[in-house]
This record gives sequence, structure tokens and C-alpha cells, in this order.
Amino acid sequence: MSGRTLLLADLERFTMDITIRAVAEADYPTWKDLWEQYLVFYETELPPEHTDRLWRRLLDDSDPSECLVAEVSGTVTGLVQFFPHTDLWEDRPACYLSDLYVDPSWRGQGIGATLIQAVQRESRDRGWAYVYWQTAEDNHRARGMYDKLTGGASGFITYELRNEPA
Repeated sequence: MSGRTLLLADLERFTMDITIRAVAEADYPTWKDLWEQYLVFYETELPPEHTDRLWRRLLDDSDPSECLVAEVSGTVTGLVQFFPHTDLWEDRPACYLSDLYVDPSWRGQGIGATLIQAVQRESRDRGWAYVYWQTAEDNHRARGMYDKLTGGASGFITYELRNEPA
């Protein structure tokens, strides 16, 4: 492999047994377990009704939110959730990759990179301008993978203003 970019050919040697597909109703118990692990990883608590609402949105074809899962030998091992939105600097939508999580026992086998590549393919096939995401500054393992996939962070820093419910 040359340079810092992970080439698709390099990815394929990791992903021969990984199937990426849209989440399905039958995936709920595994999806919920992965989602809850993801929330624990980010030290976040959400009420159960939030998780239920998110699940319904992911299965609702009229909602732009989507979820793909990675499956290895019939076992769901990871998820990625994303959605398109208007980008005022582009004439095409952008895709925000909101959540990526791989079960810790399956990490290091190319599953996370394969999920990201699947979102990139979806975005390209749908004519979206680009895919972007953010991660915690101290998420070093994931950032190493992201740097290999993208060539490095974009250089932008995220700021956030929270609103209290009205």
C-alpha cells in the first residue's frame, strides 16, 4: 500500500466474508444491542423512547435516515447510520455519517472500513457530493482507520450550541 490512503483493492482482502445490507425488522435485538454499546462507548444515555423512535425512523422509507449492517457468517457485527442533507456550498446533497459502531470482538478485521465504503458507494450512486463524519478527539483507533481511508482529517473543528426543550 502506498501513501496513507487505504485503496479499495486493499480493502477487498479484508472484506471477502463481510456482507453489507440494509437493516431489517428482524435485526432489532442485535441493532439495539450494538446501539446501546455505542452509547456506552460515548458515555451517553438516551431514554428508551428515543431508541424506539430512531428504530422506527430507520425502517421508515419516508425518513431520510438509513442504517446498513455488516454481517459475517450470519452474525451482525456492526452498523452505520447516515442521512443526506442540503449543502449550501454544493449543488448536490451531502451525506452525514452519523453513527458507526463495530462490536469490539470483531474490530480490526476491516468491518468499519467496509461500512464506510458502503456509505460512500451509496452516496456516489445517489449523486451526493460527499460523505463526512466526526469522532471524538481521543478515539485514536478509529481515527487511525479514518486517516487511512481519507488521507486525514478535513481540518474543521466542530462547535455546538445546545437548546433546551421549549
